[in-house]
Amino acid sequence: MKPFHQIIALRPRAKGRPRVTKTGHAFTPKETKKYEQDFAELYEGPLYESELLSVKLAFTTAGTEIFIEPVRLNVNVDQPKGKLTGDIDNYAKAVLDALNGVAYTDDKQIVCLYLEKA
Repeated sequence: MKPFHQIIALRPRAKGRPRVTKTGHAFTPKETKKYEQDFAELYEGPLYESELLSVKLAFTTAGTEIFIEPVRLNVNVDQPKGKLTGDIDNYAKAVLDALNGVAYTDDKQIVCLYLEKA
């Protein structure tokens, strides 16, 4: 499939932390759900069903610029066989939060982040 590029003119929002009811049920805040639904509705690109992808997001107050491109990984034969199965953004979030106050005052300072998962 071909690379895709789009600018979505919707002011970016940070994902809200999950909320928990008195009975212990976790749920996504309404504002986050609404933003995600609105963003998905504005997306005009293809559905990449099984390709490995490179995704670049550029955030401004005016919106989000999206670049999606299929990639082919050059697998190193010396690399361990186990694959990471978690979402790449969750791995990054754990590391960035761990380094708050250690490597930087707050991860809000980070304006560029490149992630790769094998």
